[in-house]
Amino acid sequence: MRGVLGSIAVLLFLTGCAIIEAAPTPTSIATLTPITAPTFTPDPCTGWRCTVTGVAYAGTIHFGNELEGVTVTLHQTSFCSPTRGEHQTTTDSDGRFEFSDVFFHDTDRIRIRVESEGYESAQWDSKDCDCLYCSCFGSPLEIVLHAAPGQ
Repeated sequence: MRGVLGSIAVLLFLTGCAIIEAAPTPTSIATLTPITAPTFTPDPCTGWRCTVTGVAYAGTIHFGNELEGVTVTLHQTSFCSPTRGEHQTTTDSDGRFEFSDVFFHDTDRIRIRVESEGYESAQWDSKDCDCLYCSCFGSPLEIVLHAAPGQ
C-alpha cells in the first residue's frame, strides 16, 4: 500500500512540474506601456451664468411708478470673467431692464447704475451682498430714482 501511495505522490509531483513548465515564460508575456495621465488644469474662473433683471421706479416702489427709457449700466469688476466690463441697456415701457448671460464669479463685483434726466442717479452694488450662485441679484432688483433737486 505504501508503494501505491508513494507512486501517486511522485505522479502528482511530476504533473505539477509539467504544469509549471507549461506556463508562459516572461518573454512571451505581453508588456503594458504606461500611458501619460492627462494633466488637470483647473478653470481659473469658476462661476455661474446669471440673468440680472430689475425695475426702475420714480419716487417709490409702487405700481404705476415704473420709469421707461432709463439708462441702466452694469459694471462688472472681475479678474477672470468673460463678461467683465461695462454693459448698458434702457428700461422698457414697464420700467424693466435685463442683462442676460452674465458670467459671475463669487469674488466679482457688480455695480448697476440707473440714470434718467430729472432724477438723481441710483445704484445697486453686489459688494453689499453675499453673492453665491447668483443669489444676490434677487428677482427682479428694484431701484428707486428720486427727483433731482429743483425738479
